[in-house]
Amino acid sequence: MIVLGSGLLLLLTTTAIVTTAARVHVTDVGSRVRDTLRPAQVAVAALGKGYVDMETGERGFLLTRDPQFLQPYETGQAAVAGAEGDLRRLMADDADTIALLGEVSAVGAEWRTRVAEPSIAQVRADGTVADGQLGKALSDTLRARLAALGNHLDQLIAARLESSRRANAAANLTTGLCVGLALVLGIASVVILRRSLITPLNRLVAQVREVAAGDLHREVEATGLEEVVRLGEAVEAMRVRILSEAEQVAASANRIARLEETDRIARTLGDTAIRRLYGITLDLQSAAARFPRSGPVMATAISGIDRTISALRSSVYGTAATRTRPALRAQVSDVVGELETTHGRAPGLVLTGDLDIEPPEEVTAEVTQVLRDFLRATAVPGGGAEEVELALSGEEIRLHVRCAVPDERVAGVERALAEVSGDAVVCREPGRVTVEWRRPL
Repeated sequence: MIVLGSGLLLLLTTTAIVTTAARVHVTDVGSRVRDTLRPAQVAVAALGKGYVDMETGERGFLLTRDPQFLQPYETGQAAVAGAEGDLRRLMADDADTIALLGEVSAVGAEWRTRVAEPSIAQVRADGTVADGQLGKALSDTLRARLAALGNHLDQLIAARLESSRRANAAANLTTGLCVGLALVLGIASVVILRRSLITPLNRLVAQVREVAAGDLHREVEATGLEEVVRLGEAVEAMRVRILSEAEQVAASANRIARLEETDRIARTLGDTAIRRLYGITLDLQSAAARFPRSGPVMATAISGIDRTISALRSSVYGTAATRTRPALRAQVSDVVGELETTHGRAPGLVLTGDLDIEPPEEVTAEVTQVLRDFLRATAVPGGGAEEVELALSGEEIRLHVRCAVPDERVAGVERALAEVSGDAVVCREPGRVTVEWRRPL
């Protein structure tokens, strides 16, 4: 689309430049013809008329000996001088015209000095007329030079007008070609726009409608322009999250059903089962004391047994056991265990650091919520969390989640993780994404 737009802009610019240049050229030609060449033609005509008046006056005086016939000669001489001055001023930049004018002036001066003035002087002196052969020859030469000068000016005007016509024709041809190319580019723009935007967008809308109709397993795939692809990825991430939450709701319903069954069993087990679980708890605590490296695993098991005893006690006696909020490690274990219920498998859980630290309830709630959001964001088809590490210390709590993610979904998972928390550090590897989050204490 950028290339097509640039092409249209280039065509528009070319048309404007060529049209403007042609218009300027035509204007210059018109000004030259109107202000210079046409007045020069008029001056040439005046020059020829002046010489004709001079010749007429000279012949009339020779025939009649009447001085009144010399008036046309004198007025023609003044007209010739004025016309020559106008021509030299108008055509000062044209050497050929000046040269032709010089030839006319030379022949005219020769005719005047060798024929007209001596003949007039001789008639005034003795009344005789000299031989007119030289005058006839010079007159013919003068007329030929005047004709050559007039033809030269006609050719200059014709050449200027032809140049103006060619400029107009070139401008019209260029404009027509640019308009044709612009039409072609416009049609191509419509076709490309339809293929790259309208068709992919209609396909995406159809997929979104299928998902909105209830087919949450319909994968949304977007092609075409980058903006359409980004929109498709956002819709796909939303679909995955809705599907995950729906699966969690279903899992919660199943868990409630299992809890009800557990309550029924608890009523039958009674106090004997509770005592046995207490005994198991004591055995695990003893083992954790003897094998410190197994302490995190033992702590997770003990926490689970404690919750089981509390549930049994509530079911058997009909009263809730008074207890404090579960420890952070126990709640993290519950969040990780939810994946096994919803996805059929759970990531490995690693507890490190000072496991006896019990942060405030608001910190515990924040850590478990962030972990739950991380696990939801990475629960994509073909991938999911592989290992969760919870590190406790007196200064901070650190979560480190390692996930397997198909390459085509890495970008979407990265954005989803970044949306969960701006403090999360997300690292991409081939087919894998790791995220690390820290909570200072």
